[in-house]
Amino acid sequence: MKILVLVDGSEHSLKALDYSIYLLNGFGIRENTSKNNTKNNHELIILTVLPTIHTSRGILTPIKLIKDVKSISLDQYTNQVNKIIESEWVTKLEELKAKYEKSGVSISTKILKGSHSSRYIAYSVIKFVDDEQVDLIVLGSVGLGGISKNKALGSVTRNISEISTSPVLIVP
Repeated sequence: MKILVLVDGSEHSLKALDYSIYLLNGFGIRENTSKNNTKNNHELIILTVLPTIHTSRGILTPIKLIKDVKSISLDQYTNQVNKIIESEWVTKLEELKAKYEKSGVSISTKILKGSHSSRYIAYSVIKFVDDEQVDLIVLGSVGLGGISKNKALGSVTRNISEISTSPVLIVP
């Protein structure tokens, strides 16, 4: 079984990750592993979609950073910000992978670059799911931008559940 869990760092997405591990362990991972091979055919993909900060090509006016003597263009600055965000997520995903690999589940991580649009994120995730032939998508009910007090689904979760042709499990 191949499960994809979408993680954005929110409490709900991390619960979804915990539950995914629980599910894979429940599908007999312990019985199917041999003494020499601690992995089996179950796979968990931890996925995050990073919004990319874009600038218009028309904005080339240099900006001066407060502590920096030199000026850089806004485009260079946003590229640096995007690289920092991606680097932080590479580290976060490596930490999550290390934490959960002890469970015996084969884990991989992936970063997709996207936009702030929940619909765009949903379509990117669904395309990835189709390309990777994922059996189940596991999502937190709300992400970082969600309003959990109202018990509503977050926009990304709602969009994925509406357009997915694969099974979707939503973890509260």
